[in-house]
Amino acid sequence: MSVVAVAPPLKRVTLWVRSLERSLALYRDVLGLEVLEEKQLQGAAIARMVGLDEASLRIAHLGRAGEPFGWIGLYEICDTAPRPMGETGSPRQFPLYGQSTLVFETTRVADLAVKIAALEGVTIMAGPTAYARGDGTFQELIFLDPDGIPVSLMGFTPAS
Repeated sequence: MSVVAVAPPLKRVTLWVRSLERSLALYRDVLGLEVLEEKQLQGAAIARMVGLDEASLRIAHLGRAGEPFGWIGLYEICDTAPRPMGETGSPRQFPLYGQSTLVFETTRVADLAVKIAALEGVTIMAGPTAYARGDGTFQELIFLDPDGIPVSLMGFTPAS
């Protein structure tokens, strides 16, 4: 029996964020993702999509210019009725079943660790840590973004 993929590569991961500005400070300003699109949507259809009577969405799509896949969507729900957005809590533990982790590859783990640690609402969970493998050394930093979403920065230096 052969298995056929039901979809092409992942288009986008959507992160539901409390503050678009705080999230952009991390993903755009520190990690260097490009803002590909910013928009605000409102109306009854948008509200129904998120289970409310009234709501608007502030959206920023980030990624690499010209790349149709691998985007990160930052979605802030605003102007809600009849209730505010629900909270999942802000888990300050890692890992938890059901969590996902965003993993970015970079050669600047140590440099970015300093900038990330200075951001409001970010929690460093581990690292930067270096560990060897036969063909080189990995560097990794794991942190929770302002909304408690686990993020890992990974680097690799080949053995000489």
